Amino acid sequence: MAHLAKLLLLVAICTTVSAPRAEAVVNFGGSIGTIIPCVNTVIYTVLGPPRGGKYLWSPNVTKTYPFGPPSHSGQWLLGNAGPAYFCLESVLPLIVHPGLLMIMMGSSQ
Repeated sequence: MAHLAKLLLLVAICTTVSAPRAEAVVNFGGSIGTIIPCVNTVIYTVLGPPRGGKYLWSPNVTKTYPFGPPSHSGQWLLGNAGPAYFCLESVLPLIVHPGLLMIMMGSSQ
């Protein structure tokens, strides 16, 4: 019986630690103020209000809807972002921009 209790406790701990959390996803939406194509194939964007911030679009990760990836200042983006990532703008000199990786994104034209 003691082994069963220990096993159930272990399963409960593993489930709690590995369960996805709602806080892991951030909603964003706003107009692009700054856009930088990066050496590591991501696109770095700084969005303005209403839900602005620094976000990175990736061709390998981001589910992109009909109007395609971010392309110019003034374009509006809306979506969800997840883990922190980086934009490698330049190798020499080393220029790196941190931001959140876009998971899903829709844009204006």
